[in-house]
Amino acid sequence: MSSIVKYIVTLVLAASLVQASAGAAEALPDYAREYIAGTLFNGTDPSDPAIVDSTQILAIPREMLENISALDWEAGQLERFATDKLYLLVDCPDGTVHALHFRDGKKRNDRKLDASRANVLRRLYSPELFSLPADPLCQAWQERDSVDSTARWQATLALMAGDPWDAATVDRAFGNYTAEGTATDELARALGALAEAEYAAETARAAIWLISRMDKMEFRRENGTDNISDLAAMDARTFYENVFYAVKAQQEFPWAAEVSEADFLQQVLSPRGSGEPLQRWRRHFYLALLPELVDTGEADADWAISVARNAYADYYQYEGDTTWEDFGMLTSLAVHEGRCEDCSNVENAMLRSIGVPGCQAYTPWWGHQDGNHAWTWLRGVGDAPGDGRNGVKVYVKTWDGNEDVTAEYSPVTEITVPCTVADGSEVQLMVWNSDDWRRLCTDKASGGQAVFPDVGCRLNQVLCFRSEGQPDQVCDLRSDGSYSWLNLVPELEAGVEASGSNLREHVLRVDYDKTTPLGEMDPSEDYELLYFTLDGWLAAPAERLSTGGFTFTGHSDRLYRISGPGIANRPFTVFWDSTTETVVTLRR
Repeated sequence: MSSIVKYIVTLVLAASLVQASAGAAEALPDYAREYIAGTLFNGTDPSDPAIVDSTQILAIPREMLENISALDWEAGQLERFATDKLYLLVDCPDGTVHALHFRDGKKRNDRKLDASRANVLRRLYSPELFSLPADPLCQAWQERDSVDSTARWQATLALMAGDPWDAATVDRAFGNYTAEGTATDELARALGALAEAEYAAETARAAIWLISRMDKMEFRRENGTDNISDLAAMDARTFYENVFYAVKAQQEFPWAAEVSEADFLQQVLSPRGSGEPLQRWRRHFYLALLPELVDTGEADADWAISVARNAYADYYQYEGDTTWEDFGMLTSLAVHEGRCEDCSNVENAMLRSIGVPGCQAYTPWWGHQDGNHAWTWLRGVGDAPGDGRNGVKVYVKTWDGNEDVTAEYSPVTEITVPCTVADGSEVQLMVWNSDDWRRLCTDKASGGQAVFPDVGCRLNQVLCFRSEGQPDQVCDLRSDGSYSWLNLVPELEAGVEASGSNLREHVLRVDYDKTTPLGEMDPSEDYELLYFTLDGWLAAPAERLSTGGFTFTGHSDRLYRISGPGIANRPFTVFWDSTTETVVTLRR
């Protein structure tokens, strides 16, 4: 262990012994006292002084609060989503430690921790840890009166002369570095500090690559017009710490040596997970986890991963009712909750801070239900998570575009779509989600067709293919990988209704009881049968039964929906199963 690392570990261990925010008796509300007394202190009196003596309120320190609030939007996020939260560590009479999360006076989570996990949390909320001054080299370059940005650029290129980047990467990086609006002076100061720090050649290479991709990195706003580019927002210290501590983790943690360069660049070095605000989280998370990883070896990779994942899960959990914008990594310590993308961002930041390439996999839209999802994935470590197993398309986010990984999550098939549009025209693959067709991906028409490989087919799905100048085409995809095209002509075909063994292939009588494959109908409510056509969803003839059920003449090459209370408003098809001699409903 180097002398610098020993010094850092000493500082971190000292900080871990300082209570982050030792709650005075009057600061612990009655609802928390009552929960602790009844659940963790064997029913003792809530006013027992032992409860206060054993309880530590964990709140973000003042300097971190100021850092977060420098961005007005994030200050507003704290006001909206942090003021109703209370987070505690309780040393219980039985020797255990519990992390308690309350929201609006109600218990949200109670996690039993070992000493290691409790110490990580104390460091994450430690004022002393976040307030540590900038690394001396970084601070010295920050304080210089002026910096020659061109000289710093040339010096950085010279440092990696033995392992240079390709010309396209260097040119793209230089274009970003010198672009109008870029905080070039801040980047130049960071490059100067990195050139004098440990691992100068490695950090030079990482810094050039990162700058080359920063035109894609930004804090994204829902309105799309107030986005803040990292090239404009990046300051010298944030850039320096992100690059230096990413490389330091890569060089000094034994498990990180096995990480490919591509995974290091995309999934370790990256200063952000998605579109959250840019914040100075890297060194803080690294130092908070470091004491648990001292003297570990390559065989301790699973332990290291568990340290990072527990650190995330012990203070953060899912809550879908927030805002479209993602929370920053430091903000997460105050709000404690976020959407699935926030959860993945926080977990990945913890993993990346110790050199583990946690990536964010996601599906833009489900094909079998409403909504979408994002989750953390450690590629190459065990099986792929179950989160995306039913996705029609699953991707991993990188700064060079989305990588299609559907085949690693689901059985897949290839769908060839006949086209009448010109070569090069865009063809969209869409799924029904939240009452509309939603785009998953695109292909270019070529030679009268568009080909979509690796389409997930674990479940029966219905897919729509759309291109400008050509009518929609809807595909009935089955879980065996086969598919057929549905009829979208607006007029329903005439046909003689039949039943039993005389049931025709395409025209059949469908009788639903009050309880249907789509949900339960209320006899006192009205329901409407719709079928999808080139003119959109049209009403189809249907009849209510005296039992409260529903009957209609169905066609096995049509796509239907039923609208009304208690019924899943999902598309479905119907077909005749000759084995069971019944009409089968396939809900999509």
